[in-house]
Amino acid sequence: MQQIIGVLLAGGESRRFGQPKAFAEYNGKKFWHYSMQALKETTENQVIISHQNLLTKFTEETQVKVITDDHQFVGDGPKAGVYTAMKNEVSEWFVILSCDIPLISGELIKKLLAYISSGKKVIIPNIEGKLHPLVGVYHHSVFPLIEMQLVNKDRKMMTLLNQVNVLFVTEKELNIDPKIFSNINSPKDYGMLLNNDKISESK
Repeated sequence: MQQIIGVLLAGGESRRFGQPKAFAEYNGKKFWHYSMQALKETTENQVIISHQNLLTKFTEETQVKVITDDHQFVGDGPKAGVYTAMKNEVSEWFVILSCDIPLISGELIKKLLAYISSGKKVIIPNIEGKLHPLVGVYHHSVFPLIEMQLVNKDRKMMTLLNQVNVLFVTEKELNIDPKIFSNINSPKDYGMLLNNDKISESK
């Protein structure tokens, strides 16, 4: 069994953004490239979990394995993406990254992975009081619980975090700039990103 696999979640419909966020550009690179680069720097293997509508676009641009959401849970959000990765790939740990965090770095992932010996099943950043479950490290043992929750129509990542042994790591403990966690949800967020990396996340 490989120890660590990187999982890029890129299956959202991006309704608020108006186009697939993964393919928006920042400094000449598409958003998803930033997350993938961070994963390639820190994990043994990588996989992209995406939507059927984006499958051709991804396979044209990368040799990384692309899987569409499991047929049971299509449209069930990021939790379904984590489920799909764990169902299809064998690994002890799964590093989960969304595709809309273009300021992400491999350095941050290395710092999160330093905590995998803590005995916790999930490692999640708690940045200025906000949890970031889509920039996290998950042990394979949480898979049955994810499956049960999805079967019960519970799509919320927070439900999972409330039921497993989680280590929450603050920006002070990680010694990083909180702005790297800014995800781009709207055209307003995107505009602020392009304006000197200043981001004020839309609610």
